[in-house]
Amino acid sequence: MVGNDIVDIAQTKCSTNWERPGFIQKVFTAEEQSYIEASTDKFRTVWRLWSMKESAYKVFIQVGAHRFFNPTLLQCYINNSSKTGDFKKGKVQIGDMLLRTSTSLNSTYIFTTASIANSSVLTSIQILEGTTPKQQSNFMHEQLLDAVAREKSLNREALCLIKNQNGVPTLVHENTHLKNSVSITHHGSYGAYSFVSD
Repeated sequence: MVGNDIVDIAQTKCSTNWERPGFIQKVFTAEEQSYIEASTDKFRTVWRLWSMKESAYKVFIQVGAHRFFNPTLLQCYINNSSKTGDFKKGKVQIGDMLLRTSTSLNSTYIFTTASIANSSVLTSIQILEGTTPKQQSNFMHEQLLDAVAREKSLNREALCLIKNQNGVPTLVHENTHLKNSVSITHHGSYGAYSFVSD
């Protein structure tokens, strides 16, 4: 299973006031608040944690859990000592489920994938085409389907993406549901897809 989330830094700086009273306490646990307080870049730490929670929540819903809005039920753990290049590792605990995360931070976006251990995840980050959320969503769906068709040597014309009753996207090829977990995200100028290749 895989979930992902992307945060466009410029868009977030323009549209979200994370420093407003009560926001940090409503969204982040005491331990997460300590990460933010100790950080030399509180803005990036806030949105890294947000991205970790969002990506993990998508996996949680994929396994059949009920939707909820209480971000403090997701506990993030940042491992700043473990990094490969620009990717930073972490974990998110939701109930008895522990998910591993990998976050890429740069000057333009923060991107996180969350997955169940031992999943082989393929990801691509794109500059979005289109200006409306619908156009951007359609663009990312097409990018994902093209990539899955290439990776699995499938007939692209027979491949589609549908959502189940919980809104979870599922790959269908020639009327057969594929077992590959997928996740799509977009925000501001950036979008990304992730899918489990095995």
